[in-house]
Amino acid sequence: MEAIVGVLLGTLGLFYPLLLGAILAFVYALLKRSWVWMLISALLLYPDAWYFSGYPPFPWVKWVPFMQVILALMFYLNRNKTLKSNL
Repeated sequence: MEAIVGVLLGTLGLFYPLLLGAILAFVYALLKRSWVWMLISALLLYPDAWYFSGYPPFPWVKWVPFMQVILALMFYLNRNKTLKSNL
C-alpha cells in the first residue's frame, strides 16, 4: 500500500488534487444526499489519510474515510426508505 500511495502522492504529485476532489465530492454528497458521491469522496481521500496516519500525532486519520463509508451506508438505507414511502 505504501508503494501505491508513494506513486500517487509523490511521483504523480496528486496530494492536493485528491484532497480538493475529496472535499468537493463530500460537499456535493452532503447537499444531494448521494451515497455514490460519498463513496467517491472516501476513495479520493484514502491515499491522503493513509499518508497522514504515518505521522505520530495523527494515527486516527486513517479512519476518516471509514466514517464517510458509514455516511454513504446511511444515505443508501435512507434512500430505500424514502422510495418505499413514496409508493
